[in-house]
Amino acid sequence: MDRYLAIALQAINQHGKTCSYSVVSEGSYNIETASTTNTETKHSVKMYKKHIRASQYNFPSLVGRDSALFYLVNNSLSFVPKPKDKITFDSVVYTVDSISEHAADSLVILYKILAVKS
Repeated sequence: MDRYLAIALQAINQHGKTCSYSVVSEGSYNIETASTTNTETKHSVKMYKKHIRASQYNFPSLVGRDSALFYLVNNSLSFVPKPKDKITFDSVVYTVDSISEHAADSLVILYKILAVKS
């Protein structure tokens, strides 16, 4: 195991909490019902949540909205986080707004996920 991955994993395991990450897959359009049905695949992962204070200088589009940063270690994940996915943390559902990847030794070690309360 890469040493950077081990360090990030240790920190998240020590301070994080197990939550549900739902990967939302776009469904196909049904002509008869005039709607699209998305499918969700749930994964149990350990993440660290950090509240953010949005202002006109940082995250101006999130001013007045309940939002948070979630840190997720890329420890053999079976999915790649993407916008519109859902995170259920302490029975509160957040929708993923954007993702930042943090890499070391040419490997993605950590995902920093900005999410907004649904």
